[in-house]
Amino acid sequence: MKRDRGLSVVTTSWDDGHPLDIRIADRLANYGLTGTFYVPKQVSWPVMSSAQIRDVSSRFEIGSHMLEHRMLDQLSDGEAREQLSGSRGWVEQVTGKPCRTICFPGGRYRQEQLSLVREAGYLSARTTELLSTEFPRRVEGLALISTTVQAYPHSPLAYTKNALKRRSLVNLMRTGALFYRRTWLRLARKLLERTLSRGGVFHLWGHSWEIEQERQWDRLEELLAVMAANKDKLTIATNSELESYALS
Repeated sequence: MKRDRGLSVVTTSWDDGHPLDIRIADRLANYGLTGTFYVPKQVSWPVMSSAQIRDVSSRFEIGSHMLEHRMLDQLSDGEAREQLSGSRGWVEQVTGKPCRTICFPGGRYRQEQLSLVREAGYLSARTTELLSTEFPRRVEGLALISTTVQAYPHSPLAYTKNALKRRSLVNLMRTGALFYRRTWLRLARKLLERTLSRGGVFHLWGHSWEIEQERQWDRLEELLAVMAANKDKLTIATNSELESYALS
């Protein structure tokens, strides 16, 4: 797809497959927004049942989060192939729909493993790089998707560590995230306004269990309302749909 200059896209994604994801899905539906839910098959915490996953998939996209939420950069090639292909096959079996996007647990991967991800049939992969409003970039045949804001009260230090780890200090300085001191909603509104005025991708993500733990539901609701109020100026997309906007 040809990317129009100044195009403003909004997407959301939600990790770990916790049963509280259903609460996220209901809120997205109420505001006419969409999202991608990344669900592992077998983990130590509660996850949605197959029936619940199918219900969410009838309204939203389900992506891969590895079979057992294992960190890709810690796996041998053989183990990686098993986790990558097995997860995609399981998602497709449960939902009856193609699975073409994956979120790396912990955002961790090695550059040389991207060919394995593509070999397993994925077209895009979501990272945990924060503070970005850039369109995905294409690497090793994959569209690598960064994020803008996590629905979590990060400290300025946490944003700094993320920027250093992801080699994205320019995002840290450009957004002024150092001055927001755990007020992620204010930061999100600022970056949404910038996306609306300059174009790019506003990507909200989080964990439903963390939103519950940190009592962030009201803040999430407020941001979703702002996003919905600007729908006429935004292109609403799932994570896998961002692949068509990827830059080489």
